[in-house]
Amino acid sequence: MNLNKIALALLVFGLCRVTLAQTGRDLQDDELHGAVKRVDAVMFEAHYNLNDQLERGEQLEHLVTEYKSNGQRRSQTYLSVAEDVIFRTRYKHDGFGLTTLEHIVDNLEHVVGRTYYIYNSDLQLTETYVEDAERQVESRMLIIHDKEGRISQRSFNDHRNDIFKREVYTFNPDGSVQKAVVYDRSKQKVQEKRWEYDEQGYPSSYTLYDYTEDEPEMFVTIYRRDYDAHGNWIRCTEYDMLGDRMIPTYTTIRTIEYF
Repeated sequence: MNLNKIALALLVFGLCRVTLAQTGRDLQDDELHGAVKRVDAVMFEAHYNLNDQLERGEQLEHLVTEYKSNGQRRSQTYLSVAEDVIFRTRYKHDGFGLTTLEHIVDNLEHVVGRTYYIYNSDLQLTETYVEDAERQVESRMLIIHDKEGRISQRSFNDHRNDIFKREVYTFNPDGSVQKAVVYDRSKQKVQEKRWEYDEQGYPSSYTLYDYTEDEPEMFVTIYRRDYDAHGNWIRCTEYDMLGDRMIPTYTTIRTIEYF
């Protein structure tokens, strides 16, 4: 199983949030509030019916994340539409509560990959790397922090440790990510990403400027959410902007269980 495909599958559920991840405080990294025990997230296609009412379509993805009572991530399980386990990620932590290792196992509990987390003396995440089932490094990510301790740059390296993409972040006064500028291997700017946020601090819009073609393109995604009493979103619908029209694309429903 290709671990890059696994990572892509997990990222599907990150479309309704922005995170620069892995401070070692897993609930905070996952932008959850309260004593969360379990998050069951199911993504569906979204569309309007003939009466212009929003409807859920086909189920696309299903991810279950479980947490310990101390807020550490216990596991993530990626399920098929038929509720069969496709793969599972289990987490290990050190004495500081920092995530140090993920074991990725298939439906037969065979280890198909590992992700390692490296920290500096200030307990800041500085590197992650992914190994396949044969313990060969598939990819590596190097991280730089600014003086406030925020992740200001991420470099994505291939199996030869050559940089193929670099993201540089700019922040709003409240510390949220304002934009990310993406550079390719040749240090050319290829993309720019911008976010706006709602009152709860979650992204309300995401704008992607793509400079990879002769004519630059702009793509805008709008997010609409419902929240529970703890301030965690339990429903997120994404819309693509087509001119001044909002076209629904995905709806994610989260069932959150608390301790």
